[in-house]
Amino acid sequence: MRKDGKVVNEVPFGMTKERILIFTLLLIPAIAAFVATRPMPAQYILQGEMHPVQELGVQGSVFFASVQAGIANNLVERWNIYSSEKGTGGGIKFEPLPPDKVDTYQKDLTETDTLKYSAMQAVHAAAELSTDTETNKEIEAFSDLSRFEDARYAELLNHLGDLSGNSLGLMTGIGLYEETNAIDFSDGGRHKIAGSGTMEEYGYVGSVGGLEQKLLGAEAAKVDLFFVPADYDWLGEEGNEAEAARVQKEHGLKLRIIPVETLEEAIAYLKQLD
Repeated sequence: MRKDGKVVNEVPFGMTKERILIFTLLLIPAIAAFVATRPMPAQYILQGEMHPVQELGVQGSVFFASVQAGIANNLVERWNIYSSEKGTGGGIKFEPLPPDKVDTYQKDLTETDTLKYSAMQAVHAAAELSTDTETNKEIEAFSDLSRFEDARYAELLNHLGDLSGNSLGLMTGIGLYEETNAIDFSDGGRHKIAGSGTMEEYGYVGSVGGLEQKLLGAEAAKVDLFFVPADYDWLGEEGNEAEAARVQKEHGLKLRIIPVETLEEAIAYLKQLD
């Protein structure tokens, strides 16, 4: 306040309004940059892709679903991934990842032991369902079934390449059954058949991750029939079977979703297709 009684705006430390405004304008992007680059890890899953089992050296007509997954460490990386994927018309899903889980998740992305196990079980289950040596010359050429399985598994390993995860087991098993029995479940391409599920002991189908993105990818690829694990009895609403039903309703998917518990069940279903 001046001596003449008039009030003036007093700015401490000799700063003018203009300087405060400039300081504020400079501070905003600095804060934004700090927030954007602050560690906020999240796992991402891109829209699924359909791959013919022939890429695995399997002479079948079906497709296995895969997703590309990884870690976005901050908001900048999330935005870059989101922008890139949206540019191709695909979908993407982010899920927050606790910092102490990052290393474990990264290891899971690259491990191959479960992939090899699922492939091995697929070979075994398909061979067990194809034991009529009168019609299966491939198996008949070996002295026993186990030698046939060992040889076919060794060939399959050569085609797995840089793949990871274990969700190709079910469709690999179906493709191997087609190959060994000279069957074409697609009926010359009339049916586009895909799916996702691990292959466990005794031909059981195990649950998988990234199912929503795989289903969206299957719809985009015009898949007619998509197999999923039938796991409601032991996983309830948290399992793949319930998830598939939710995704189909939410996105209005037109493809037919078939939950199966075993490889034998999936093959039986395909045999009765018109």
